[in-house]
Amino acid sequence: MKKLLLIFTLSLVLFACSSDSSDGNSCPTPESLDVNSLTNTTASLYWYTDIQSSLYQVEYGTFGFAQGSGTILTVPENSVHVEDLMGNTQYTYYVRVFCNESGEYSNWSTPYNFVTLNNNPYCEDPESFNVRLYNDSVSHNHIDLSWSNGDFDGSEIQYGIEGFTLGTGSTTQLTTTYPSYARISNLNPDTSYDFYVRNTCGNNGFSTWIGPVTHSTLEEPLNANCLDPFNFTLNQIYTTSAGSDVLVFSWEAMNGESTWQLHKVGYGQPVGTGTDIDTSYNPIQLTNHTYSGVVYDFYVRAYCGTDGYSDWVGPITVTGP
Repeated sequence: MKKLLLIFTLSLVLFACSSDSSDGNSCPTPESLDVNSLTNTTASLYWYTDIQSSLYQVEYGTFGFAQGSGTILTVPENSVHVEDLMGNTQYTYYVRVFCNESGEYSNWSTPYNFVTLNNNPYCEDPESFNVRLYNDSVSHNHIDLSWSNGDFDGSEIQYGIEGFTLGTGSTTQLTTTYPSYARISNLNPDTSYDFYVRNTCGNNGFSTWIGPVTHSTLEEPLNANCLDPFNFTLNQIYTTSAGSDVLVFSWEAMNGESTWQLHKVGYGQPVGTGTDIDTSYNPIQLTNHTYSGVVYDFYVRAYCGTDGYSDWVGPITVTGP
């Protein structure tokens, strides 16, 4: 009987020791880690502990990260909603609990792995993303963007030099209801940019990024107070029955200008060595300004009164009819 009692006592001691962590930490490690409400950028993490606590720490990062180098959150409950994740990416998280009785944290739990979705089922994507086509939509320092199907909670633009990696660009938050337009300012002249847009859907995270839309800013104007005309075009060239040659040019004003100057010069000759033609007509019809078979270059610039002239736009090369 004494022998059986001794064996039973030893068994209890061994069981008690096996219940403690190997390093003597008496604070129980969280278990039953799980995840729900997954989207492409968010996840709700939760776990179970044997004790009541109001202090937990969670560390997470992309699969394979070294503990201590991840993102650490301190939370009061046994769950946390994490955001700003990358779509279709595997993540790992650990959790530990603070025990009031022992005044220490438990050991970190075993890792739990999960993969974010490629799309967000709770947040629709923007549509028809493009550069606006109004006269002043593109300048040397701004580009206007438009899209449809914006969300009630707003949208977000990310942009950078053409070829940049998503996540490393500049962002613009649009908090208006159902946004569909944004002007991206303070860009560099004569530079090609990539633009992306996504919807923000409150606690439901973000839609997928739509893009890139790639577009270049214009060259820096000679005169910032008098912007260059654009879309300078030769619309018609013909000879009348009376033998007169006719050229019809048109262009678009950047800032509502109404007076312009054309310049005609021999092919390949520098601007300023030819003939100026002042006009308030657009389109303009020029009659008998060429000789048959002779090649000319035509330029146009805006006149802005006391602000002077814009830079020359062109040339359009024309052979006299």
